[in-house]
Amino acid sequence: MNEKGIAAFIRHHFRHFNAAALADAAEAYYQLIESGGRMLIAMAGAMSTAEIGLS
Repeated sequence: MNEKGIAAFIRHHFRHFNAAALADAAEAYYQLIESGGRMLIAMAGAMSTAEIGLS
């Protein structure tokens, strides 16, 4: 597979312990969309974890 775009970015930059799961999930999502599937993504969480909203 010739990786381009986000797949190449993930495999190059994400090297933490969850990187393999992230790459696998991204590939599975891509295959789902390519086969005509749909997915609803709902996200919630503590924004302080990402340090969003710091003044």
